[in-house]
Amino acid sequence: MPSPGECLARILDEGRYCASRTLGEAGAAELHLHAMERFVALEPTIPPFRGSMNRALFSYGPPVLALYQALMHDLGVDREPALGLAEEMLQAFVRKQLTRRPLLNAAMRVVFRLKPARSLLMRSLRKEEPDGFRFEEASDPGALWAFDVRECALVRFARRHGAPEIVPMICRVDDLVAKELHGLELRRTGTLGTGAERCDFRYVDVRK
Repeated sequence: MPSPGECLARILDEGRYCASRTLGEAGAAELHLHAMERFVALEPTIPPFRGSMNRALFSYGPPVLALYQALMHDLGVDREPALGLAEEMLQAFVRKQLTRRPLLNAAMRVVFRLKPARSLLMRSLRKEEPDGFRFEEASDPGALWAFDVRECALVRFARRHGAPEIVPMICRVDDLVAKELHGLELRRTGTLGTGAERCDFRYVDVRK
């Protein structure tokens, strides 16, 4: 998984056509400059996670916030259009990443269907550290794999910076990734980022 700084650079690159279409070429160039400046200012506030899982799950938070701040505060874009463009750019980046890693996608499908592999992954998710994510395994006979997120580092980070509204777009990245798990479906009733008391991840085998 790329670092937050690398993520921002790639989001700006892969989402450049979205920015150019909305802001014009000059506006897209200005966005690139200001988003990088915003990220440099945010970087000292990124939690120093020890675990690779926490680092990976958190990696979209700072770049999305920097992009959103640049759109609103430097380019004067209103809140809803700024959220919409930031999400367009994020999804363009994620889709490109998914097309570049077919072997990893295939490996994920295998991992999700093998109980020992799921157990190993769950153990890595349950490793707690300050300001990190907190996972709990859940019981759901209708799901191949079920767990809840009870605490979210992205929510804390976004609230600390006065922009909790950016989190739902990052939650929706899970839905994009899940579409690559052919034969599996992610079902959720809510997320911490949208105000629910938990993120209830339920991966269901939908093969016929």
